Amino acid sequence: MKVTILSGSGRYQDEWHDFTATSMEVARALEAMGLQVAVRAFKPAGVVAEVPDSDLVVVNAGAGEFHARSDGPEEAWVEAFQALRDHRARRRPLLALHAATMTLDGLDEWPDWVGGRWVQGRSMHPPIGDAAVQVSDGDHPITAGLAPFTLFDERYCLLDRSSDAHVLLHHNHEGGQQPLVWVTEQDGARTVYDALGHDVRAFASPGRTDLLQREVRWLLESV
Repeated sequence: MKVTILSGSGRYQDEWHDFTATSMEVARALEAMGLQVAVRAFKPAGVVAEVPDSDLVVVNAGAGEFHARSDGPEEAWVEAFQALRDHRARRRPLLALHAATMTLDGLDEWPDWVGGRWVQGRSMHPPIGDAAVQVSDGDHPITAGLAPFTLFDERYCLLDRSSDAHVLLHHNHEGGQQPLVWVTEQDGARTVYDALGHDVRAFASPGRTDLLQREVRWLLESV
């Protein structure tokens, strides 16, 4: 099966994330599963060329409204967004990673597909550091038998989440549970949002790699 990782660049790059480095970590984990993986800069040409033939699209990007638009004519992005809509219409799955809740501001459907979004002025994260990941639902195929684990990462808090987003993992912050991983299924199309993976240090945790592979296996079951 073919997986395309759309890695933040241009309008979907920001000053806080090295998307190239983390996309390569994701690629290594998926290649270890025997998957054919292509990492492409998130630009119109890459989307139009790779997405139509992909069984799974992974979005590892950010920025959105926080970044100046400086990477090509809008006509090219219209075609790229249509390629993503066509992928969705074919009921092909999506995996949205970390900052993907604040990306693709040009694609109005994106927050609905992901099941949530980062809200400027409300959403936040405490300082990066050791994070304890807890299981919210141990009966889902992704989390069945998954033990809590720790990693060095950012912990997103106060994201806007849709009512049909089913939370699988969380962390605790100031006495409350904050979702880290959730899934949605809309019209037969599966999506996983995984808030982990700020930088390469997160991928040093075996638990993080195990979780990522579990998510991908579940997503590809629908293809």
